[in-house]
Amino acid sequence: MMLWMWLSIAQAEDGNVELSDTVSGKEAPALNVEDITLSTEEIFSDKYSGKYPQRIYDGAKWLKMTPEFVWGCWTIMEGLYIRDWKKLDKDIEKMRSYYPNSGVSTAGEALRYQVMMLENFDFRYEKEYDQKYKQAIQELTQAQMISGNDAWEYFLMGAMMGVDGIHAMRKEEWMRAITRGYNGVVTIAKARELAPAFVDAELGDGLWYYWRSLIAMNIPGIPKYADQRKEGIRMMLNAEQNSVFLRPAAAHALTYTWIEEGEKKNAIHTAETLRKMYPNNIINLQVLGRAYMYNRQYKDAEKAFLRVLEIDTDNQRVHYYLARLYMRQKRYDDAEQKLIKYLSFSLMKTHEGYAHYFLGRLQQRQKKWDEAMSSFEKAYKVAGIKNAKRRIDYLQKKKNKEQKKTND
Repeated sequence: MMLWMWLSIAQAEDGNVELSDTVSGKEAPALNVEDITLSTEEIFSDKYSGKYPQRIYDGAKWLKMTPEFVWGCWTIMEGLYIRDWKKLDKDIEKMRSYYPNSGVSTAGEALRYQVMMLENFDFRYEKEYDQKYKQAIQELTQAQMISGNDAWEYFLMGAMMGVDGIHAMRKEEWMRAITRGYNGVVTIAKARELAPAFVDAELGDGLWYYWRSLIAMNIPGIPKYADQRKEGIRMMLNAEQNSVFLRPAAAHALTYTWIEEGEKKNAIHTAETLRKMYPNNIINLQVLGRAYMYNRQYKDAEKAFLRVLEIDTDNQRVHYYLARLYMRQKRYDDAEQKLIKYLSFSLMKTHEGYAHYFLGRLQQRQKKWDEAMSSFEKAYKVAGIKNAKRRIDYLQKKKNKEQKKTND
């Protein structure tokens, strides 16, 4: 029993990606996906054949819409990636003025709240997001009553459902995540029927196949599905290379996927490709920093994390990642300062629990047994972290053994 406990503690401290750092928080058989080495130019280059890039004309043809409308939708999506909120607000209002009944502007507002929450991995704009999400679905439902733009409206509605499914997954509302994801896939399937050449629809299906498989493999009570992760990755790759609106979103989704699969080099390559195009994208910088950290490229990881604070001095989540990085470098004082800083914020219970847990690990490495036990107790009390309970038991036995030795 003591040997098993020690092995579980040792494994949690090695150089691999830890379960707490994956989206699912669970293990799954690795796929061993072949190396992906597409260049930035291969993913993001565009040939102009008029006023707009060729992808805009392709999208207009596939969706049977005007290039002007497709361009307006594209500028909103691009604004989310660039992270220029003032410009994005202007583009959203411009679309609302030109196309007031399309649902596009409200969907853009909902997605902006999602981006802002993902930057801190929190739910601080939950109320605002939920309001805009429901309003966007209502506007898109009304837009579908008027002929024209049918494929696009089905696609955008399905995409919004998919985003809400990922939102539910982050909250560990597994059944809602599965249900919303399924409804999104069904809705996007209608878009594919109407516009079979529209590549963007593949991203939703790819995400669904991959994450449904992963959740079903690891979460008790979820219906079991065939493992379709490879098919999901293939679809995400196609969207990354050929979609109209979602090349950056597909690349970002793939970065998370590579981390989940333990494909560190693929994760770094994909996130670096995004960084070249969108240097101020905080979500990508944090994922890039983690990918570098898992690959033991610590200087590159620190550079990515510190860049986040240059862009947004109020970002909270990056202090947690910096603490994890400094722990790996045995910079214990720096790591402790960052964890204390992170714990000074109002955090979700899960995040607070893991902050106490890693503070306990830091104190354990410094042989501060009582302080470590206190931190592990907080981690278990706040978030029910099982490894924290195991460490408490281990340290208590170690402490009792040392006391017995002293008494003898």
